[in-house]
Amino acid sequence: MPRDALISHQYFGPTLGAGYLTTGLSHDEAHRLIGANVLAGFAPVAYTRTPAGDQLRTRDGRPLTVVSLYGSSLMGVLEIVQV
Repeated sequence: MPRDALISHQYFGPTLGAGYLTTGLSHDEAHRLIGANVLAGFAPVAYTRTPAGDQLRTRDGRPLTVVSLYGSSLMGVLEIVQV
């Protein structure tokens, strides 16, 4: 995980009203969140590249890493933006 990053987590939930967005996570909080989800049976998958092989980037050009948490369906996404 990048040392200097802006980290946010979006949980989708089983219903529309159950989702939430958390911004400003620390690296430790992000690692704990990923670890807790692994223990709960979710599989984290990190994406750093587009299907064409280019680095994922934010709209303003900063490098982006997306960690998706999959269970029986996609349940959450962490966005890690390098600053």
